[in-house]
Amino acid sequence: MRETTKESPVDRGEVELPGRCQVCGAEGKTIAVPSAPPPNEFCARCAIEYGEAAAADEDEP
Repeated sequence: MRETTKESPVDRGEVELPGRCQVCGAEGKTIAVPSAPPPNEFCARCAIEYGEAAAADEDEP
């Protein structure tokens, strides 16, 4: 059995699916995190914005 490395998107629980972004409503390829609470399906632009915001939240004490 392969150990999880948390380096690939699938290992982190992220998958790419056709769908609609839950933030801006854009249709097309979305990055989904099924185990996360909504919003959990993002277009590439919103995924970057949410990723940066989450990283900033983790840096604050």
